[in-house]
Amino acid sequence: MSAVPAHYRGLWRRRRYVEPAAGRALLEDTATEVYWLQTACWHADLRIPVDSPDFTGIHSLADCDRARLAWIAGLTAFAGRTIVEGRFCTWHRLVDMAPGRDKDIGAMRFLSDRLLEERHPDGRYLERWEKVASGDAASESARLDETGLPVWLQQGAHAFLIRPRPLLGADHELLASPDELSTAALAERAATEISYVGRAAEGWRIERSTHPWRIGQLCEAPNVAGPCPG
Repeated sequence: MSAVPAHYRGLWRRRRYVEPAAGRALLEDTATEVYWLQTACWHADLRIPVDSPDFTGIHSLADCDRARLAWIAGLTAFAGRTIVEGRFCTWHRLVDMAPGRDKDIGAMRFLSDRLLEERHPDGRYLERWEKVASGDAASESARLDETGLPVWLQQGAHAFLIRPRPLLGADHELLASPDELSTAALAERAATEISYVGRAAEGWRIERSTHPWRIGQLCEAPNVAGPCPG
C-alpha cells in the first residue's frame, strides 16, 4: 500500500468549518479546536470544544460523573490508516472514540504549501486546514501495539499518544449516542485516550486530550514499535 504523499505529512490545525460546502452557510463551527497529525501511513485527529466542562479535581475516569463521561464519550477523536488516491483522502479509523456510520473521505485541494481545503464528496461540508509543522522523515515515528493499532505518532516536536479502550462487550451499543448509554457503558466508551503532545524542555507534555485531567502532564512514547505495513 502506497505511503501518503509528503506534502500531506505534518501537523495541521483546522481554521474553518462550514456546512454546506457551497452557497449560504447554514452552520459554521468556530467553537472547536481541531488538530490532525499525518505520517507516511498513519493519522490521528483530535477535536475539543472550547466550552468543555470543568474538570478541576478530576484525576481519572473513576472521578467523572455521568455528565463528564457523556462529554468525553461524545468527542470526535480517532486514529488509523490514511489512503490517498488522486485528489481523494480516506481516513480509516482503527481507534475511534465515537464511531459513525459514514465513510470518512474528503476531496482535497491544496491552496498553498501550508493551506489545504477539504470538501465532502457530496458537498455537505468544507474544512480549511493550516499546516502548523511540516513532516520530516528523519523525525517521523509510528509505534504500534501488539494488535497493530497505533499508540504513538510523531512528526518532529509534535506527537499523539493513543491508548485504545479495552475490547467492548458484545452487548455494547457502539453506535448509540451518549445519552442512550448507561453510566457504565459511557465509562467503557470514554476509556479511549487520544492526546496531542508537544516537546518541552522537560520532555513530552500533553497539550490537549480526550482525558482533560492529563493536560500538562509529562509522558513518554510507549516502549513498542511497529513498521508501517505496506
